[in-house]
Amino acid sequence: MADRRSSLCILLALLLAASAVPGAATAQGGTLQTEIRCDFPGEMIEAGDTAVFDLAVMNMGDTGTCLLNYWTYRGTDGWKIRFEADDREVYRMLIPAGETKTVRLVAETSGHAAVGEYPIRVGIGEGTIWVYVKVTKTHSGETGTLEATVVDKEGNVVKGADVSVYDGDTLVEGMLATAEGKVSIGAPMGTYTVKVTRPGYRPWEKEDVEIRIGRTVDLGIVPLEKENFFAEVRVKSPSRMAAIGTNPQYEMILKNAGRNDDTYTLSIQGLPEQWYARFKESSSATEEVSEIYVPSGEEKTLYLDLIPPYSVDVGEYNFTAVIGSSARQYEENLTLRLRGSYDMRTYAKSYRHEINRGDTLTFDMTVSNAGVGGALTNIGINMSAPEGWRVTVDPASVASLEAGERATVQVTVVPPADIVAGEYKVVALVKSDQDEEEDEYRIVVKEQSYVAVLGLLVMAGVAAGLWYMFKKYGRR
Repeated sequence: MADRRSSLCILLALLLAASAVPGAATAQGGTLQTEIRCDFPGEMIEAGDTAVFDLAVMNMGDTGTCLLNYWTYRGTDGWKIRFEADDREVYRMLIPAGETKTVRLVAETSGHAAVGEYPIRVGIGEGTIWVYVKVTKTHSGETGTLEATVVDKEGNVVKGADVSVYDGDTLVEGMLATAEGKVSIGAPMGTYTVKVTRPGYRPWEKEDVEIRIGRTVDLGIVPLEKENFFAEVRVKSPSRMAAIGTNPQYEMILKNAGRNDDTYTLSIQGLPEQWYARFKESSSATEEVSEIYVPSGEEKTLYLDLIPPYSVDVGEYNFTAVIGSSARQYEENLTLRLRGSYDMRTYAKSYRHEINRGDTLTFDMTVSNAGVGGALTNIGINMSAPEGWRVTVDPASVASLEAGERATVQVTVVPPADIVAGEYKVVALVKSDQDEEEDEYRIVVKEQSYVAVLGLLVMAGVAAGLWYMFKKYGRR
C-alpha cells in the first residue's frame, strides 16, 4: 500500500514537471506534433515601431492544446512581445489533428533600441522557429508626443485648457490648448495619467496613457462639460497710475461661462477711509449698479470709478473687486499708484517795462508750485533776448518746490549801448523735471531826455542860421 502511494506521488510529480516545461502540450488521445512556419521571419523597422509575424502552426499529431512561448536576448529591454489572435492577446491554442492554425507574434520595440538585428525564438508545442527584428534607426534621446483636441459638449473648441501629464502625483509636462483647442506635448517614454482642466469646466482624466519614444499618441477629441454656474472676470489694467485730484477708472469684462443664466453682485473690499467706489455700465454713466444680470454665454462690460479724497497722500493703494454669483465668489486684486499733480506757474508784477537807452532793467519773477502732493525738482530758468542783449537771473536755478511753495528770482536786463529806441521782447523759459512754463516780457527803450533837448537846440540853431542868411542876402 505504501509502495502504491509512493508510485502515485512520483507519477503526479512527473506530470506537473512536464506541464511546467515551455512548449509542453496536452493532447487528446495521443501526442501533439507541431511544426511552425513563417513566410517572412525577418522585418525591418525603426526603433519604437512594432514588428508583426504571422505564424502558421501545423499539427501532425493528435488534437491538443499547447502553450505559446518566446525567448529574447540582449538589447530587448522595454520591448513588449505578445501573441494575438483575432485582435486578442492569447497564451494557449488548440490545434485539431492534421490542421493548421495561425497566430500572430507582435513585438513592440522601445524607442531607445540600438540599430541592429534582434532574434526571437518562438516555441509552440514541439515546434520552434527563429524570427528576426532589424532596427534600422534609433530614437534614443528623443521624447514621445501626446496630442489632443479639447472641445466642449457642443463641439466648440476650449482654448486655454490645461493639459497635464502626471507620473503618479508628479507633474511631468503640461501646456495650454491653443485657440484651436489643440495641444502637442513632448514627454519621456512611460505610462502616465493625463488630466485636462479649465476653470468653468468639470475636469477630465485618463489613466494608463502610454507614451513611446519618437512616436505620437493622439487622444483624439477630449470633451469637457461646463459647470452650471461659472464666470470669467477680466480687468484690462488691474494696476493703474493716476495723479492726485483725478478719479481713475477700471474697465472689466464679466462673462457668464456657465450653463445657466446668473445674477452677479458687485462690491469693493479694502478701500481706505474716506474713499468711494462705484460700478457703472458705461464709462460716462452717473448711475451706479450693485448687481447685474448676465445670460449664459454672454458678457457685460463694467466700469469701476475710484474717488479718493482731496487730502490723499502720494503712494500705492490696494483693494479688491468682489463679484458674487450663485455658486462662488470671484475676487480681482486692483492696484492704484497715486502720484502728485504738478502745476508750475510763473508771474511778475508787470510784463511791460520802459527804460532809457543806456539804462539797466531789474525786476522780480516768481515761480510757484500750484500742484497737489508732488514736488517740482531741478527748476532752471533760461532767458532769451535779442542779439547783443545781456540777461541774468539770480538765482538761475531752484533745487525743489513742494506743493504750495514759491520762489522769487531777480532778472537783470542790459540792452546794448548803441540800441535804437523801440519795443523789444525778452522770453523766460522755466523748466523742471516735471513741468515747464514760458513767459514774455516787453521792454520799451526810450531816448534819454538831454538827448532830446540837444536835438531841439540843434534844430533851433539851424533855423536861426537860415533866418540870418535870409535877412542878409534875401533882398539882393
